[in-house]
Amino acid sequence: MKRWLLALGIALFALHATAKGNSADPQSLSRDFYSWYLTALSKDESPIDERDPLLKEYVTPQLLQKIYILIKSPDGMDDDYFLQDQDYSDGWVDHVSAGKFTINGDTASGDVTLGSDANDRQLLLITLHRDRDGWKIDDVAKENP
Repeated sequence: MKRWLLALGIALFALHATAKGNSADPQSLSRDFYSWYLTALSKDESPIDERDPLLKEYVTPQLLQKIYILIKSPDGMDDDYFLQDQDYSDGWVDHVSAGKFTINGDTASGDVTLGSDANDRQLLLITLHRDRDGWKIDDVAKENP
């Protein structure tokens, strides 16, 4: 009986660890984040303004702090940090793709493309950092085509 309970406990722990979004590889995490983020925006939600707790699953505390400081600064923020643009396009919501990410120790970087139409596409360079909880977004920059 004890062995069965131990096996069940181990299986549940493994299932919980696998289910966490931030334990994914950098490509999957980036794609999952942008799919979630754009879907929230399309529902008139603002994960940053509402301080959605799910942000902490995808984004480093340092980057969240940097964003909140920028928002409160006298100049504020003109662009959405994660989109590197003032607004999103409806064409981006269901069209998020991530290229191959390069991993160097606890840092990974790669491209995320929002949108499928060449005239309505946003190219982003995403940098992630791996901590004890897994990969998290640590920087976003607009990529020049």
